[in-house]
Amino acid sequence: MIRVVVVDDIPSTRENLKKLLSFEEDIEVVGDAGDGKDGLEVTRRLQPHVVLMDVNMPGMDGITATEQLAVELPQCPVVIMSVQGERDYLRRAMQSGAREFLIKPFTGDELVASIRRVYELESKKGAYLPKTAGGAEGEPAPSRGRLVTVLSGKGGSGKSIVAVNLALALRAETSTRVCLVDLDLQFGDVGVMLNLDHAKTITELVDGESQPDWEFVDDVLADGPLGLRVLLGPFSPEYGDLVRAEHVRSIVDILRREFDWVVVDTASQLSEAALEVVDAADRIVVVGQLTIPAIKDTRLMLKTLESLRVERDRIVVVINGHDAHAVYDSPSIERNLKFPVRVQLPSEPRLVGGSIHRAVPVVVGNPDAELTSLFKALARSLDPAAEPASEIKLESRPQPGHRFSLRR
Repeated sequence: MIRVVVVDDIPSTRENLKKLLSFEEDIEVVGDAGDGKDGLEVTRRLQPHVVLMDVNMPGMDGITATEQLAVELPQCPVVIMSVQGERDYLRRAMQSGAREFLIKPFTGDELVASIRRVYELESKKGAYLPKTAGGAEGEPAPSRGRLVTVLSGKGGSGKSIVAVNLALALRAETSTRVCLVDLDLQFGDVGVMLNLDHAKTITELVDGESQPDWEFVDDVLADGPLGLRVLLGPFSPEYGDLVRAEHVRSIVDILRREFDWVVVDTASQLSEAALEVVDAADRIVVVGQLTIPAIKDTRLMLKTLESLRVERDRIVVVINGHDAHAVYDSPSIERNLKFPVRVQLPSEPRLVGGSIHRAVPVVVGNPDAELTSLFKALARSLDPAAEPASEIKLESRPQPGHRFSLRR
């Protein structure tokens, strides 16, 4: 049974929620409370699988209570409920540590689906083990591919170049099944960089009323170089609004069941769709550039991830565009970001520009290039099967003032 606590200051709302959930064979309401403070006490005592939390309550509100639960009881995830559907409320809810956001009035189906999604996600994280995991009792849960989300706080930092070449490097280095997803839903460039036809895109998977299955997803995926499979973004910006967070969640879940690695390229803004793949990611690659505005935006992105309760060991920082005349070295960048830099990619405008114009990524067209070696080493460093003792340290050809390294 999925054990649920309901926190809402209106008694009739609590009773209605209990009645709605009483019809579900796998869900049990084990307790309720009328404000945030009592909700904390009930949750501490009962340790439910999911907490339904209203936002506007007297005394301690739902956002404050959710923040405290995220610190004290991270194994008890919160679904926020609110009559306010503005983006600011959604952002505050996600920053407080809530897993889902339901806008009142919602249907019983929406409520039940949200509870089950949160429960399944926490089960996959290992917070608790559901009885249905892995089939019969005692059997291991089915394996799931690792999700790598590529972010940037500023456009033009080379985020898509990193995502494309990293996906290809993972394919080359691990010899496993790799899928690249273009989640820049308005201005994605993955298809152009790989010279792939936009006949079928992610919007094909969200048009119908039913959930897509693997056969449907497989038919939509494009074939990239080195055996890479690619889910292309919409061919026109206005179609991006068709893809919602719940679609992304469902699609990524299917891909992780079929692929060993799923690499997701995102837009420069943290949209609701991007937040979905940030929350579920095994590794988050944050791409910055060696300019003052880009370093500032990278620092802001790292602070945002911290506010979203993303663990530091899930984050990998990549700085793009290092050259011999750069005024920043690794220590100064790290002091500014207050975060270690995993790799600094050299400035190679002719090599990278040529790869873009030919639609042949560096890893494919220039396998012996130093930049390719860095992408492959970065890929190996993300692999949990890699030898822990294998310290990676690559240095460029000697040039005055020019040094970059990849560190595990």
